[in-house]
Amino acid sequence: AETRRQFCLDRDRPCLVQVIPNFVDTERFHPDAAKRRPKCSRPRAVHVSNFRPVKRVPWLVEAFGEALHGRNAELVLVGDGPDQAACRDIAHRLGIQDKVVFLGERDAMPELLSPADVFALASREESFGLAALEAMSCGTPVVATDVGGVHEVVEDGVTGLLAARDDQTAFAAKLAALLFGEVDAAAMGRRAREAAVERFRREKIVALYETLYRSTSAR
Repeated sequence: AETRRQFCLDRDRPCLVQVIPNFVDTERFHPDAAKRRPKCSRPRAVHVSNFRPVKRVPWLVEAFGEALHGRNAELVLVGDGPDQAACRDIAHRLGIQDKVVFLGERDAMPELLSPADVFALASREESFGLAALEAMSCGTPVVATDVGGVHEVVEDGVTGLLAARDDQTAFAAKLAALLFGEVDAAAMGRRAREAAVERFRREKIVALYETLYRSTSAR
């Protein structure tokens, strides 16, 4: 990500670095994938990760509980890892265990991302945020912590909403805004899809690699 290149420059470490971002398969991660799954009966946020501490999934469950304020929505957690038990405990403690769904490991990610109202990413650190980009490609807006290279993927107020890393209340408010209609999630999702296709589609990024390889081999 550009943030890593800037990290070197800010510390007076001269380096010849060209930043080429990750790409997303925009044909696989497509809004039409929602047609292969039943429509959500209540507003839905989705999170996908390996449940490592850096992903702060327990923190996300707490923020989701704060976002609800007695309203009906669900948080779907996809993946498995060391913090899953803590997430279950927090959901029970907050009395929202019927609103937090644990799916475990899944392969059909587009079918899970496309019907969602929002993709939630609460990481303490992120180098890029590929999961957020995959959600955007599916037409799903993102609520994320503004860490690492996430802001290079998610444009705040355009393709998603960003909150300061440790501001759980702000994160909860932004999550609620997309879940409960204060912000037009559908319109933001369309812009997210457009950004994914325009900036991160596979063909465009592969072309950047090819150009780089040609330029270096010609030296």
